[in-house]
Amino acid sequence: MSTDPRVNSLDKLTPPFPLPHVSRRALARVAHPLPIPTTCRFCAGVVELVENSAIYNGRTYGDWPYAYFCGGCHAYVGLHPDTDLPLGTLADKRTREARNTCKRTFEAIWRDKHMSRTQAYQWLADQMRLSTAETHFGLFEPQQCKEAEAYCMDYLDNIPIVRR
Repeated sequence: MSTDPRVNSLDKLTPPFPLPHVSRRALARVAHPLPIPTTCRFCAGVVELVENSAIYNGRTYGDWPYAYFCGGCHAYVGLHPDTDLPLGTLADKRTREARNTCKRTFEAIWRDKHMSRTQAYQWLADQMRLSTAETHFGLFEPQQCKEAEAYCMDYLDNIPIVRR
């Protein structure tokens, strides 16, 4: 587990605007922290830390309503709660839609108790030949989403029906 260096720092944590705080305990919970985006990977525009109301037409969503946002192409990524760390990579509309679709299919595997959530992520990592750290929907590109969804659909289509 590679934790954020600020977890063990003696320096005072100063949150970037507009965050009210950054928690060392929350930083420690993030197993694989990603770098904070400053340049958009889609349009090379400037990425800013914003309240998510800037993305959702003035409405705020969630208990930690912050995101990294590119005003040029409207790509964004949310933050881990109580941190300034991104949940994944910046996503444009196409990438967000692909991630949401495949994640819903994947969640059916563990929510319907076919295996635990941890087992399901390990299974998907094995299918895609990725490490478990790389098997995160917030990191997937649209093509990886299609691949993950295909594995999940195949799994769900082949579950034996148990009659009682």
